Amino acid sequence: MAPQCYTGEVCEPVDYDYVIVGAGPAGLQMAYFLQKAGRQYVVYESQDKAAKFFEQHPRGRKLISLNKKNNLFKEETFNMRHDWNSLLSDDKEMKFTKYSDELYPDASDLHQYLNDYAHRFQLNIKYNTKVKKISKPDSTFTVCIEEADGETTSCRATCVLMATGAMSENLPEDIEGIELTDTYSQHDMDKDLYKDKMILIIGGGNSAFETANHFAGSAGIVHVSLGKKMQFAWDTHYVGDLRAVNNNIIDMYHLKSMHATLGSKVEKITKNENGKFVVKFKDLNTQWKVPGWLFFDIEYDHVISCMGWNYVNTQLFDEETVNVELVKNNRYPKLSNCWETDTKNLFYIGTAMAAIDRKSASGFIHGFRYNIRTLFNLLEQRLFKQSLPHITLPTKDLDTVSKKIIERCTISDSLYQMNGFMCDVMVFDEKTSVTKYYTDLPFRHVMEKPEFKDAKHVFTIHLTYGRDKFGTSTKSVDNVHAPDFTTNRCASFMHPYIEYYSHGEYVDQTELQESLIVRYDNWSSDKFPQWSSSANENYIKYYVNDKLNWTDEKFNLVPLPEEMIKKNFVPLTKEEMSRLPHLWENAECTQSQELLPKNPEPIRERKLRPTMKEIMDSAQRKELTYHMLTQLQV
Repeated sequence: MAPQCYTGEVCEPVDYDYVIVGAGPAGLQMAYFLQKAGRQYVVYESQDKAAKFFEQHPRGRKLISLNKKNNLFKEETFNMRHDWNSLLSDDKEMKFTKYSDELYPDASDLHQYLNDYAHRFQLNIKYNTKVKKISKPDSTFTVCIEEADGETTSCRATCVLMATGAMSENLPEDIEGIELTDTYSQHDMDKDLYKDKMILIIGGGNSAFETANHFAGSAGIVHVSLGKKMQFAWDTHYVGDLRAVNNNIIDMYHLKSMHATLGSKVEKITKNENGKFVVKFKDLNTQWKVPGWLFFDIEYDHVISCMGWNYVNTQLFDEETVNVELVKNNRYPKLSNCWETDTKNLFYIGTAMAAIDRKSASGFIHGFRYNIRTLFNLLEQRLFKQSLPHITLPTKDLDTVSKKIIERCTISDSLYQMNGFMCDVMVFDEKTSVTKYYTDLPFRHVMEKPEFKDAKHVFTIHLTYGRDKFGTSTKSVDNVHAPDFTTNRCASFMHPYIEYYSHGEYVDQTELQESLIVRYDNWSSDKFPQWSSSANENYIKYYVNDKLNWTDEKFNLVPLPEEMIKKNFVPLTKEEMSRLPHLWENAECTQSQELLPKNPEPIRERKLRPTMKEIMDSAQRKELTYHMLTQLQV
């Protein structure tokens, strides 16, 4: 079946339905789905093997993507929640967990796995083939390539998928002299070269701190210039922010072991006559009595820029027929809510998908593998008139609806990894009494699709964190106590949200309580303090029935039985209540606090010497008093 144009007419003759540029993990994942569907596609890879990037990166060779193999449960999708390196396939043996037992595995193992994946499924990859130019003279693309022997040819395709990954290192133009520095990819890893030297590392992400940790034991002083507030993954829940596995240098700073993190911004880099780097910093100091900017210079032996990557090479595109705009300091492509550029049927897949998602895992294998599967399904609908994957539920059956939602929230890997970004959609048609349940759609794209926007009854189901309801004065790492089980409104950790839309308009939502391991079945409620599966099901039934009016049945909305409360819960005494800290922030939900001690240690009185300003002011007053007395005597 030939692809259909947007007008419904058959497109121009093409060599391929799809051209994929790049055979990294994203290119391999999309190629797998296209091959399984029998589509005409080709993958052009400029290197001699797949995923060449991982032969060198990360430089320290340890991945920060989890490889947690033992998770108590046997459901494959549940275990994929904690396997951050495998690509999706029907072959249960083709999992990265077969390649390493390490929690943070070696990048060489991932490189081997990805090449084995390409070989196992005999994906149509043309190695040593460079894409030179992509144009769109009509409704289809012309892709010009240069083969290994130097011969230049071209092909025509309906759709182009850019799976190029990291294209170049980001060197900010606002830092004068940045070209003088070494970079993350190119700096020498020999620790002896940095022995007892002063090193400046520019950047606040994982590559910067990975580099700092590498030299922490050999360098005399390592400074990491952040230029902004540090973003910790445990606070933001974004896996691309600084991970604990890379933060040893922060320990050393706060334990005063020479190395330091600097909030100052690098303004200018020069080299002096001794070959040293002179770095000019600009430091914002709002804590001073007179807030302002402090400018200072420090001399370093080495400066290494670790400022991330650029994900677009605009020179690949014919500027007259292909439009790819750049966003986020020109590092990412501008993408729609279904990862499409401003040029129809030109998409970015893989790490660049993070252009529209900095909450979940779109920039990593364990996230974009689901994005790519979803995009494949959207393209099947667009180009080949295939229905989006869904099931039809029994007519007006609240039991089946609630159990389906519980099942998805309990074992789904996609909703878990793509929390807050991807959702399931349930649509009820009053005319036919048919309920359809769709899985894995981009949350912001759902109401852009007519079949959902025009429907009267639409429910979206997704997993999302609830930290926003607790204000900004507390940290995620303080979330170490059980949530308030008497309500479904104050869950901090990832938990299910169900939202209701009518004719494209948001109406309201409900939530379930959080679960320690993000499971909502009876096994979990038997082992940990949390709502039972039946309590969760009742909340779902009540909410859905409130919108659809399927039954007159009454639902028990008491989350915990009274006997359980009496057995397991004891209210604070009046004395204990008096030791609760005062919360200055009036948030919707209250963060758990530790009780103040009964007999706090007395605070030693601080006897402070006068400041220089106070001394000067005192001297001036004494001189003025003496002058006045003298005048009176006269």
